[in-house]
Amino acid sequence: MKTAWDEVQPNHIYQVFKSLPLTKEGNDGLLYLYQPIIGAQALALYYALLGDEEDSFENDFAHIDMLHALNIGLPDFLHARKQLEGMGLLSVFMKEDVEFGRMFLYRLEEPLHPEVFFKDETYSFLLWSAIGERKFNQMVERFKPKKLDVSNYQEITCRFKDVYGSINEESFMRKSSKLEQVAQVYDVNKNNGIQLDASQIDWDFLLNLAEKKYISRTNFTTSFNHQLVLYQNLYGFDEMELVDLMTEAVSFIDGKVNEKELAKVVARHTKQIPQKKTGIYVSKDAETRRFNTLRQSGFSEQDIGLIQMSEATAPADFLQAIKQEKHSFVADSESWLLKSLIEKSPLANSVINVLMHYVLVVQNNSSLQASFVNRIATNWSEMGIKSPEEAIKHVRQLVKESKEAKEKRETQRTNYRKPIRKETLPDWVDNPVEEVEDSEKQAAINQRLQEYLQRKEGEK
Repeated sequence: MKTAWDEVQPNHIYQVFKSLPLTKEGNDGLLYLYQPIIGAQALALYYALLGDEEDSFENDFAHIDMLHALNIGLPDFLHARKQLEGMGLLSVFMKEDVEFGRMFLYRLEEPLHPEVFFKDETYSFLLWSAIGERKFNQMVERFKPKKLDVSNYQEITCRFKDVYGSINEESFMRKSSKLEQVAQVYDVNKNNGIQLDASQIDWDFLLNLAEKKYISRTNFTTSFNHQLVLYQNLYGFDEMELVDLMTEAVSFIDGKVNEKELAKVVARHTKQIPQKKTGIYVSKDAETRRFNTLRQSGFSEQDIGLIQMSEATAPADFLQAIKQEKHSFVADSESWLLKSLIEKSPLANSVINVLMHYVLVVQNNSSLQASFVNRIATNWSEMGIKSPEEAIKHVRQLVKESKEAKEKRETQRTNYRKPIRKETLPDWVDNPVEEVEDSEKQAAINQRLQEYLQRKEGEK
């Protein structure tokens, strides 16, 4: 199981580089435009790295000092670092050094100028999604370029030639090669931009499906496709869902999709429970090999069914399905807890689904309690649990250890002996609700969950 420690360790050395000092416009952009998207920890990390870059006494730094300075753990550091990478604010380079082992070079990128930020619809959409329309409009007004009213004036500005005369072309040509070299010195790396994965969309399937919905192929320009990739990466929409969203913003006269209207449609559909991607696309053969491997590793058919459901279902639908089969309903507090969990935790949607299954089905709790669920989520995040099978395996091990500890305590009480030592497990394992070990009951619930989700998919 891959953890944060496999990518970076506290004793690893790093250096920081930035081509030019952070501008005032870049600083304002970080504080007011990027921060709502990347979060406070990522913003603090950017400024901490900037401070290291400006240190005139040291060039090499240890990650352990950064962790202490920000008062965060390694998983939180890595999550914050990747937030910066994904938004094009940080480029990361690594090498294996014979003497010092793994070393990193962090190149800080200049944030987009607010004018450029708002001209890019992708960045604008991200900010709108993060802070809402009212606050977004405030930011637009705050950074809107000022316009000077000169309607009552006549411009009398002198031209360069009138003041300085003509340039000596012969002298200019003699020095042109040197001037080109100087220009190249100032040719710094531009902001890398948002890092998106377009491979998760089957474009041929999407285009054919769109044509059947009378959506013109002329819509699919580079910029429009970029927007679709953004929606898919952020919210996990598949090709059918993307086409359904486009049908709400298309003109049936010419088949053109209004991109601004599409952004509003996406915002409406994701207002309550935002989704995030659960993984990369894999072929049917690869999926078959994977589940054969799971069987050989000791996972039961019931486990594999749960894994498949957790990966194919959005958390909101998964929670609704469980509640439906338990003849209950999703409380407002549970919806807000799930929304917070998806937005703030690094856990994949499939892992969140297994977490909810564990709490509501395995432990048979009637609802998701915030303190209990957050403790589990924090523990799993720190352990770097990335897949549903890892989550299931971890839960099984904890349940086993909890049972063994309970049996040991019972034996000690029976023999009237004082316990030698106290078993230490995560506090959320000793939940007051008794574990449900009725595998037949769980299998029945899982079967009904599958049937419910299939019925819901068929209704779409």
